[in-house]
Amino acid sequence: MAARWLLIILVLLSAPVRTDFSGSLKAFVNTQEPIDNGLFAAPEQSSLQMPLRLMWDQNLTQRVNFEAHLQLTPVLSTESLGALRDASRRDPTYRFDDLKSTLGNGAEKSLTLQNLDRFNVQVRLEQGDLTLGRQSIAFGNSRFVSPSDVFLPFDVKTLDQEYRRGVDAVRYQASIGDLSEIDIGFVMGSSAQSQTSAAFMQARTNVKGQDYQVTLIDYADQLLIGVGVEGSLGSSGYWAEVAATQGSADYLRASVGVDFALNAFSLVMFEYHYNGPGAKEPEGYLAAQGSAAYDQGGVYLLGRHYLAAGLQAQVNPLLSVSGQALMNLSDHSAFLSLATSYNASDNTYIDFGYYHFLGDAVVGASDLGLMPGSEYGIFPRSLYVSLRWYF
Repeated sequence: MAARWLLIILVLLSAPVRTDFSGSLKAFVNTQEPIDNGLFAAPEQSSLQMPLRLMWDQNLTQRVNFEAHLQLTPVLSTESLGALRDASRRDPTYRFDDLKSTLGNGAEKSLTLQNLDRFNVQVRLEQGDLTLGRQSIAFGNSRFVSPSDVFLPFDVKTLDQEYRRGVDAVRYQASIGDLSEIDIGFVMGSSAQSQTSAAFMQARTNVKGQDYQVTLIDYADQLLIGVGVEGSLGSSGYWAEVAATQGSADYLRASVGVDFALNAFSLVMFEYHYNGPGAKEPEGYLAAQGSAAYDQGGVYLLGRHYLAAGLQAQVNPLLSVSGQALMNLSDHSAFLSLATSYNASDNTYIDFGYYHFLGDAVVGASDLGLMPGSEYGIFPRSLYVSLRWYF
């Protein structure tokens, strides 16, 4: 027995060890127009955010790898950051425990956010891969809004979407044949309580060039059953995804879309999304947000029917342009964005972007707060410029 353990230790010590330190430093300068709709007023606001992400990738043995990401984001603003500070103090969704959300106490118009975004060990087994710890988990095949995506999806208005927020999980992924995969795991919420945690299973396969997926997620006394398909029709691509949730609240979400190339350098996408837990009218938006669908189910859209469109174009090898529109068909409001990205050097990018919102603003007040006249009409137009450096 002693000889066996000695042999194992010698193998571990002799295995090639790889250490990789990398990261990025970004600077986002954002300016928002003032708001004054009779019931609510806010001055023009400018802010500077400088997220620094430090990444450590450590190969421990030939089969074991460790990953850690820490992000520190100093924020400076011309106005009070009270709303951002309050939001950062909320209990982290799908995390067993966490660091304090801010570094130090900050000041009224400045603070530093901190986020231990990855902290996991990956083990390559004979029949699959096991990942233990904080990691990114995403489901679904839709381009804009995925009905099966529960674990902290990005709101379409999020400015920096490069890294999806990590969750605490135990995850096992294994290939079944050449074109199929099974993915199962447990995601831990606060103190791993059943009401804040989730279990999932997803199976993927490919049949005659079409990708199919089936997803099961059990969370907060809810059971989500999702199915999806993705493939091509000639030179165009298509996708469709449906997720039915049953439990304390029953609802359906679905997305269907197509994309096609205008030429070798540009791509256009269209997607329709049905959001069952949303409200039929703006008067119900505030009440709808109190359900488990919004708290733990990854839902952030407030209405029922949406149409999304996107354009991506590579103007030249160094310059790309993209545009996106998300329209709430129920209240006739819309979110429009336009962005350009210029590759200034091997590791440096300069971005310019504009956010435009259409729709009715605040129309009244209730015990729950200000009642929006539409989903997107309450937001101010904004302009941003960013510098990204990777090392």
